[in-house]
Amino acid sequence: MKKLYLVELLRFLSSISVLIYHYKIFFFEFNSFLKLNLNNEIYLLPFNYIFNFFYKHGDYGVQMFWCISGFIMSYVYLNRENITTKEFFVNRFSRLYPLHFITLILITFVQILSINLIGEYQLFNFNDLYHFFLNLFFISGWGFQIGLSFNQPIWSVSMELIAYTFFFISLKYINIFKLKNFNLYIMTLLLFIFIFIDKNFMPPNMNDTILNCLSLFILGSIVYYLMKKLKRSLYLLLSILLLILSVTGNFKILMFCPAILMIFIYLEDFFKNFINKPLFSILGNVTYSTYLLHAPLTIVLILIFKGNKEVYLSPVFFVVYFSILITLSIYTYYLIERKLQNKIRHIYIKK
Repeated sequence: MKKLYLVELLRFLSSISVLIYHYKIFFFEFNSFLKLNLNNEIYLLPFNYIFNFFYKHGDYGVQMFWCISGFIMSYVYLNRENITTKEFFVNRFSRLYPLHFITLILITFVQILSINLIGEYQLFNFNDLYHFFLNLFFISGWGFQIGLSFNQPIWSVSMELIAYTFFFISLKYINIFKLKNFNLYIMTLLLFIFIFIDKNFMPPNMNDTILNCLSLFILGSIVYYLMKKLKRSLYLLLSILLLILSVTGNFKILMFCPAILMIFIYLEDFFKNFINKPLFSILGNVTYSTYLLHAPLTIVLILIFKGNKEVYLSPVFFVVYFSILITLSIYTYYLIERKLQNKIRHIYIKK
């Protein structure tokens, strides 16, 4: 199967956008030594002239990632008829759970160190047994939580598990009833149902609900169908139209995410002779590692530099922080994550 390297790059950029947004929050607002909200002083942050949008709106990278996931799952599985339940869920488990478990244990020890050294947790305060089990069973984002806990960024991945299950059930239903010619319409109908429920029945402060995740996941799947069905010129025109509409008036995330994804897919062939395939492949592979490792790394650095605001505002510190994070993520992926993934699949699928 052809690898889409620009989609891999978009995955990485989506993750980095969230990490830049978290840089502002974690090192300042959630730092127990500072508890400083810089929303009105973003100009002080490192490289603000480049990353201003990400400091303000980088959390949209989560929604972008949900949309990309829907596309990738459709790209990989919708043309396969022989995928078994065991193979599908072992693939998902082996990809997501080992690193989640390792970073959960890691951040538990780091938080124990913090509470013993300074009498306070860093970043996330609900690090009790109840929230540990929510994290252990990968359901920390399902609404059972009281507050932010342990490796909190994993909440968005835990919600994605619901989308994966929904996707697999839909895939089986489509294959059983031979609905392959109609599944684009089915997906579109479900999307409008989810949007209607989300806008009319969910509390207004719940911006990142399960229905929101499912809607963006389905939008990613629809992008896959459009890629297969539309002529390239029409595909590009639609993506540009969606992008313009998404930023006209109130910002519309359900238009913005598929529009950006469609543009990156379109550019894949256009730049195919200029793409650095090994580099983009590595960046896509380490996306999950960067996402799960950045909170533990941040806590360690806070324990070292405490409330030294000038350190965190330093461009040098910013560059060193992200350099360490990406380097650690590369080593983690190739030396730990990929090996465990292959071992689990070998034991449970080939067996």
